[in-house]
Amino acid sequence: MNKKTIAQIIPVFLLLIFLIIVFLFSGCTPPPDEHEEETPPAEQIPETQILALSAISGDGELCIGWTAKDGVEYEVWYGTDNKTENSAKWNGIITVSLPVAGTVINGLNNSTQYYIWIKKKNENDFEGGISETPQAPPSLIYENFAYVSGGTVTGSHSYSIQVTVPADSTYMNAGKTLVKQGVFTEGRKIKIEPFFMAKHETTRQLWHDVQVWAEANGYSFQNKINAPNESNKNKPISNINWRDAIVWCNAYSEMAELEPVYYYDETIIRDSRNENSTVCDNAVMNKNKNGYRLPTEVEREYAARGGDPGKTDWMFLYSGSNDADDTAWHHGNSAFAIKDVGKKNANRLGVYDLSGNVQEWGWGWMNYNIASGADTPADGETYSSRFNQKPMAGGGVGSNITMSCVADRWGYITNYRDAYVGFRVVRKVQ
Repeated sequence: MNKKTIAQIIPVFLLLIFLIIVFLFSGCTPPPDEHEEETPPAEQIPETQILALSAISGDGELCIGWTAKDGVEYEVWYGTDNKTENSAKWNGIITVSLPVAGTVINGLNNSTQYYIWIKKKNENDFEGGISETPQAPPSLIYENFAYVSGGTVTGSHSYSIQVTVPADSTYMNAGKTLVKQGVFTEGRKIKIEPFFMAKHETTRQLWHDVQVWAEANGYSFQNKINAPNESNKNKPISNINWRDAIVWCNAYSEMAELEPVYYYDETIIRDSRNENSTVCDNAVMNKNKNGYRLPTEVEREYAARGGDPGKTDWMFLYSGSNDADDTAWHHGNSAFAIKDVGKKNANRLGVYDLSGNVQEWGWGWMNYNIASGADTPADGETYSSRFNQKPMAGGGVGSNITMSCVADRWGYITNYRDAYVGFRVVRKVQ
């Protein structure tokens, strides 16, 4: 190729490069396809309007709680699709009157994801936001939870319960009528915050599911169980001590991606072995966390009595009935054999076995002598470690019916365990 030919080509080559650069930086884009449809913008829900909402998965239901602001009534809208405020597109609406700020949505499909929206009734603007609430995996479904609305209770001598020991010579005080006062002593004013309570005692199946996860994730237990079988998987867990119970609650919380409740020196407690006894026995409960925990004595008796001093069942001898055989498994009808959970009648709140089956651990230090009119912290605990015992209530298949009455209470040391002692959990309402 000669010099003239090269000289003629170079200007053309430079011109092409120049045109390409101009095109790239000119912001030119190809013309739109005349058949392409414009995608409408997604609806925006202002974050400032979203209420604090909790949704606990149950068997075919969701227990919903939220932070109530002003207003008299709220509507709970729910559905399987993330819809707008057009109620015609939702599966259902529930109206809830304050001061209650929670409800249970029944008849749901365990394999389906649901969306919840809370709003004040009869107002144009929503006071809530869509909250995605997927159903928990089957191993995490805790049978069901009951919503307990809470309130303020002023104790009274009239709240005492009189029960008679069966005329059986094997019992101490056979045939004698005993008076049980419970925690609501004369003049003692107690404020009880709303909470969710497990309708059933913790089963062996659930305990073992959490135990397996826990041991694979840095937890240790003093007392463990083997994998349950078909004959005992739905029976309450037993032969575990109080330390095991609180550590298991922390594990269950973390397994469910919730916040653990029990701490020592601001560290999550994950070990219930005897060598960690000082840590467990000095546990601090953070009730602001949303995880699982043991009920306080006040919470448990309040729920066992039906949750309302104005209702007739508040003075029932047993949780849900004056007849122990209606609602409780005890020595007289069980032949000392623990039964599957939920086989007797529930109380008005829909909670089973609060009288009978296994005795249940509670939170706090046991105080056998609650003074009338005693100053009481907001959660109803006296926090006395005088006897170095943790509270227990409910009676069971190893005891007579007097221990199954709603006002009976006693305690054991933290490392105590036997074949008739278990527990159930509660959880805060957001």
